Amino acid sequence: MRPSRRHSYLSRFFLFGLVLSLTLLGAKLRHYDALTIFWPAEAVLLGLFIRRPDWAHSPSSWLVVILGYLCAELTGDTPLAIALLLTLANVSGVGLAFWLITRNPRLDLSLRRPQALLSLAACYSLACLLSALLGGIALYLHTSQDLSLAILSWMLTGLISYTAILPVILTAPARPWRRFQEYWNEPHLLSLAQLAPALALLLTSLLSLLIEGPGSLAFPVLPLLWCALSYSLFTSTLLTLFYVLWTLFALSQPMYFLPSQLNTSLDLLSMRIGIASIALASITGASLMSARNLAVEKLQRLAHHDALTGLLNKQAFFQQGQTVLTQCRLKHMSISVIVLDIDHFKPINDTHGHHVGDLALSAITQRISLALRDSDLFGRLGGEEFGILLPDCSATQAHAVAERVRKSIARLPFALDNDQQLTMTASLGVATLESSTLDLHALLRQADTALYEAKRAGRDQSFSYHYPKAKTGT
Repeated sequence: MRPSRRHSYLSRFFLFGLVLSLTLLGAKLRHYDALTIFWPAEAVLLGLFIRRPDWAHSPSSWLVVILGYLCAELTGDTPLAIALLLTLANVSGVGLAFWLITRNPRLDLSLRRPQALLSLAACYSLACLLSALLGGIALYLHTSQDLSLAILSWMLTGLISYTAILPVILTAPARPWRRFQEYWNEPHLLSLAQLAPALALLLTSLLSLLIEGPGSLAFPVLPLLWCALSYSLFTSTLLTLFYVLWTLFALSQPMYFLPSQLNTSLDLLSMRIGIASIALASITGASLMSARNLAVEKLQRLAHHDALTGLLNKQAFFQQGQTVLTQCRLKHMSISVIVLDIDHFKPINDTHGHHVGDLALSAITQRISLALRDSDLFGRLGGEEFGILLPDCSATQAHAVAERVRKSIARLPFALDNDQQLTMTASLGVATLESSTLDLHALLRQADTALYEAKRAGRDQSFSYHYPKAKTGT
């Protein structure tokens, strides 16, 4: 669906206001020697365009961005020609970075691969070089600043801004305000151990102001790595942004941070290279940790879930089921188990092929899941046999669940790829925990006994252990 005209106008107005305010902010942060402390406009704009490519592909968005930059430059005493050149420098840098990044389909913009940030840095470094060449010439013409120093200053300022801001925007949750509202409504208190990495970063950042010398710049390095190992990728990027901003503003006050011999422009530029390198290393470490966590989650899922149906595999079903059974026994709650077997499933594989059999198992899994509660455990015990654990469920209730599951399978046929329909049935055995039942294995054996009784009675039935004749499906 195309966005409404009102929504389009609001987005353009937002872009104009954002570019204007961030450019004016960057201009206000100029150092005493005309070096800008921080220039966030391009990084924020690029991040928004990556998250909202529909804005980037609209010519009106770029027109609004150009007007925002131009208005911000003309607010001061900048001549029109210089303002146009500065605007061209800013817009061309963002445009080149967006083109390079979107032209690389292998670039993981979620930054969850180890090389993702380095590849991203290579893209925006080239964009910074183009922007610096144009912007440096504009600064040279307007302020008579040394051309090479102006180009280097512009490029390093862009690099450190992209490195600090862009990862925050790319890793931010899709709806941050909703997440914040959920957290506000249900706050979660963090333990001291969870807060320790962030507190260590704050403490070392304060120490960097109290202890003189260029080495104090590296005080927060270990806490940053600690944060990367302890927190999510988004949280780590936020803390890295805090470090960059804190250190940059400390650099703008050399009498409190650096000895007098480091007050030259080249010394300050070299310090910025160090800050950008530390930030890049910190976020890369967080990306490595995120990639490692994703790999562990995938391995755990493969170890505990059936590959075809996505259900718990036999081992995981027994492990989690025994834990639930123990909890129900301690709370004096009833608990039941259902063992389900698809009737005559081997002929289906022999007649239609294993591909159709796999599709049938997946479809049956979906139907059974719809008949269960969120608190129920559902697993594949092997082949066409499934297990269902029903906590807080009496024998009568469990048999009703078994009948509901049985009818959901038999009532509607399953559609095949060749437009044919396949009708299937299932036999089910039900058992409920008794005081003499030792564990889940014993409970499942009872359910298996009831299942075999259902099969002997003609299949497509659900029998309950101990009283199969009184609890027979129709």
